[in-house]
Amino acid sequence: MNRQASSLRVAFVAGTLAQGGAEKQLVHMVAALQRTGADVRVYCCQAGEYFEEVLRGMGVAPIHIGQRDSPAVRLATLGIALRRFRPHVVQAAHFYMNLYAALAARACGALSVGAIRSDGVKDLDDTGAWGWWLLRMPSALIVNSRAAQAAAQRLGVPAAAVHLIANVLALPEGAAAESGRTRQAQNDRVRVLAAGGLHRAKRFDRFIAAVSAARASRPGITATIAGAGPEQKHLEAQAGSLGLLPDAIRFAGHCPDMAGAFREADIFMLTSDHEGFPNVILEAMAAGLPVITTPAGDAGRIVMDGSSGYVVDFEDVAGLANRILRLAASADLRTRLGRAGQLRVAAEYSPELLPEQLLGAYRAAARRNRAAPLLASIGPSGVRAAASEEAGCPA
Repeated sequence: MNRQASSLRVAFVAGTLAQGGAEKQLVHMVAALQRTGADVRVYCCQAGEYFEEVLRGMGVAPIHIGQRDSPAVRLATLGIALRRFRPHVVQAAHFYMNLYAALAARACGALSVGAIRSDGVKDLDDTGAWGWWLLRMPSALIVNSRAAQAAAQRLGVPAAAVHLIANVLALPEGAAAESGRTRQAQNDRVRVLAAGGLHRAKRFDRFIAAVSAARASRPGITATIAGAGPEQKHLEAQAGSLGLLPDAIRFAGHCPDMAGAFREADIFMLTSDHEGFPNVILEAMAAGLPVITTPAGDAGRIVMDGSSGYVVDFEDVAGLANRILRLAASADLRTRLGRAGQLRVAAEYSPELLPEQLLGAYRAAARRNRAAPLLASIGPSGVRAAASEEAGCPA
């Protein structure tokens, strides 16, 4: 283990530890900082959720700050906890937690780092009047997509305050062999998978329409939607009106075992209007699935059109259906594109890249905000031991 960061203390502030993309990346960031020897703690508004046990297994038992629903009480609880920990960095795991992180960090003299985990536009729409404060109050922002980076700068956040760190994912053991086995499905029984919360921005209506159009030429194509949400009844009605129920399309609901869902599929498709860095695409690529996607957020950068999958314009349902048919017609093509995706995940999105990316962002933010104690502890190639009496919250 690299012990260069042995005195660095980082506090993550999360709204939830449910089974989602932002929460998965939080776990990766915790693990990355642990590998440098940093002391990491996680403070969360919710208790008893999926990733809490994962973090406990890593030796980071989340600290619950949400005993009361009152934001003021939560902030006070967080502030007291942070004064005991005396962190150098307080980092939000979700956009809506940016203000908590910023105010708590100011109260204890730490550097505040906010998050944007979508494309920025949707984050602001979702948070209404609070959006401006959530965007501007942190000393720096870590975003996971170029779409969010551009949106933040367009909205007036200085470019030097915005740090792009893409999502990461480790390939499972034996991924290449599993890919080859799975992609040999019979061409007349090809299965198309979509996954995510059933919300309007995900545009599963577009997915259903594309599957229906593809089945007009190849009736053996079937589909699964893994996820739950408020749009389910509307989507089921659409699928029924197109004659896809009950056999051609399955609504699987919330799916805790996405690895199993990927193994059962031959093609993955994402049809969203809004994304930041869609983690589910990385997971599908790691599983060896060719991916068809709209250019939502950074999806069109992750998937290399014609190499690891296809990128199709938002409203081109016929184009989506055409790509399904192209992949359904050739197991060899599915295998080739799926393997190319796995290689891209391993080369460009490995968790091994994350420790120095995080430390580099902290280093740049400390320099820009004249955080002398923290800056003094960060060298050109990593983090040196920082004297606790010179950095962090006052006693």
